[in-house]
Amino acid sequence: MPLAFPLVLAEFQERLKISVSQLVINTPMQIDRTASGVPLPAQLGEPVWRGAFSLPPTNDANNAARIDALLSVLDTPGASFLVYNPRKTHPADDPTGSILGAATPVISALDGADFRMLSLSGLPASYQLRGGDLIGWQYGSSPTRYALHRLVSDVQANGSGVTASFQVTPPIQPGVTTSTPVTLIKPVIKARLEPNPGYGVQRPVVSEGPQFSFVQIVGA
Repeated sequence: MPLAFPLVLAEFQERLKISVSQLVINTPMQIDRTASGVPLPAQLGEPVWRGAFSLPPTNDANNAARIDALLSVLDTPGASFLVYNPRKTHPADDPTGSILGAATPVISALDGADFRMLSLSGLPASYQLRGGDLIGWQYGSSPTRYALHRLVSDVQANGSGVTASFQVTPPIQPGVTTSTPVTLIKPVIKARLEPNPGYGVQRPVVSEGPQFSFVQIVGA
């Protein structure tokens, strides 16, 4: 059977040996200026995550060919894959996930007046999240959407596993509701390749690894 989109982690990212990675939030902006030089910034679209991976040289020609085949499948209209930040897979204070254990955190509350703010419940007592930690969740249906957010500052759960309200970036999309399960370990986005990925250069002994960029798919 042909591969179904989005490719799950085991079908793509977890087959890659990544040597260099980047995953950043990009907000489309335009800055005009008045005649007197006063800047007039304007946001042109929703913030999205953009990333890039580089793979190291390899002497495994068969595996290099397999990766090139996957890239060629993804370099087509409508193709997509799930991807997480390989440099930030767990909360800073829980690098193995052992403290979280079998806990199932959910969105406890949302701020209808400020889409940057939320709180969580269902965490272990006194569970610590740090600024820069990543959290994510799925929402909607047909299609399922994947949200990824970064904490702006530290927050700690109380003895009942509930946090105070805290800020995340980018802002939370419409359609997210309370009681939505939250992922703290390897939270993902749904992404598509940017055009013209750099396929690996094949050499007799050691082949250069491919390099490619991708961008989050928000509404589809």
